[in-house]
Order: sequence, then C-alpha cells, then structure tokens
Amino acid sequence: MPDDKLPQRTLKTTFTIASLFAVVLIARGELAWAFGLAIGAMLGMVSLWSLTMAVPRLFASRRAGAKFGLAVLMLAKLPFYGGVLYFSMASPFVSPFATFLGVAMVPGVIVLKVLGYRAITEAPAARTTANT
Repeated sequence: MPDDKLPQRTLKTTFTIASLFAVVLIARGELAWAFGLAIGAMLGMVSLWSLTMAVPRLFASRRAGAKFGLAVLMLAKLPFYGGVLYFSMASPFVSPFATFLGVAMVPGVIVLKVLGYRAITEAPAARTTANT
C-alpha cells in the first residue's frame, strides 16, 4: 500500500473519533465510559506514535546520544503504561472495558483505512475487467 501518511492519518482519525465518542458519552452522563475510552485511545495513540515516529527518528539520527534516547524512551514507556493501566483498572471513575475499547480503536482505524483504500483502488480495476 503506497500510503506513507497512514500513521499520521490514523492518529488524527483516532483522536477525532475518540473525542466525538467521549463528548457523546459525557453528554449522556456516562463519565466512567468517557474517561475509559479517552484513556484507552490515548494509550493506543502513544504506542502508535512511538512506534512510527519516535523510533525511526532516533534510529535515523547520527547523533551519539540517539541510541541512548531510544533506550530511555523504551524504558519510560513501561512504567507509563503500567501506571495508566493500573489507574484505569483500579479507579471506580473509569470503565476498564471502555479502556480496552479505546486501545483497540487504533488497530480498528488502521484496518478500516486499509480496507477502504483497497476497496477504492481495486473497485475500478474490477469494473474494467468485468466490462471486457
């Protein structure tokens, strides 16, 4: 798939969808679900950002401290994820299942974007071969 901007587009789309759902849930009075969805989406987006943007930049850098920066980033992620997940699972103000759905939102957006891209690019080709 020749789409170099897929990670950036996925981050923007996930943020938009998570924000929309969180606002709707807050308006309905489901604060625990809104907080859980927002926390989960944030975890998924941080993971995607570090994988697609931070790690390649640190690997491509010629600076001597870049490898150390990569190690610090990777070591800082584990306590961050652990702390956020502990809070979201232990807090009565956050729905744990909504946190799971928020984390699963990033892979879901990627799958839907790829399927949509394939449907758009392959549909004209299928129509032209069917007409011949």
